[in-house]
Amino acid sequence: MNTQTDIKWIHQEIDKVKDDSFIEKLKHLLQNFGKVETTESYNIDIDKALQSISEGNFYNEEEVKLSAKKWSK
Repeated sequence: MNTQTDIKWIHQEIDKVKDDSFIEKLKHLLQNFGKVETTESYNIDIDKALQSISEGNFYNEEEVKLSAKKWSK
C-alpha cells in the first residue's frame, strides 16, 4: 500500500469506531505525535493511569479478547 491508500483505509476504519475510550486514546496519540516527552510529564501520565486503574477504568482479559475479535473482522 502507498501512503494515500493507507490514509484512506485509516479514515474508513475510524469512521466505524463507536468506542469513546478508543477515540479519546487516538485523539491523545495524534495530539502528542512527535512531541518530546519529559520525565515529569511521563510520570504524570503514569500517575493518571494508575489512578484510572484504581477507579476501575480498565478492560479485563475477556473484554480485550472480545474487542480484538471485533477488530479482526
